[in-house]
Amino acid sequence: MGRRRKKYKRVIRKVRRIPSVFHCPHCGARSMTIEFVKKNLDIPGSKKAIIRCGSCGLEYGMIVPEIYESVDVYNKFVDMYNEGSIEVRFVKKSEEVTEEEEVE
Repeated sequence: MGRRRKKYKRVIRKVRRIPSVFHCPHCGARSMTIEFVKKNLDIPGSKKAIIRCGSCGLEYGMIVPEIYESVDVYNKFVDMYNEGSIEVRFVKKSEEVTEEEEVE
């Protein structure tokens, strides 16, 4: 006679992913996004990163190496913001212009 076959539990591991939304150093809300633009740059191997907060309207753009991910750009931005070495601007939601409006 045979025994019952033993059932094994599968171990499910969560895959850690790079975040796409970050905490704003100005207002503290978790609404800061980073957008990459890679067109019309004179410097080869670089791209432009636009950092925006959805709640307070903080906005800053900087040119970074092409290998940078959103986390790298965010960390560099927070370091420069805390040092006070950059000037950021605050854009109200009514002043924001979408790309569709710029084309027309």
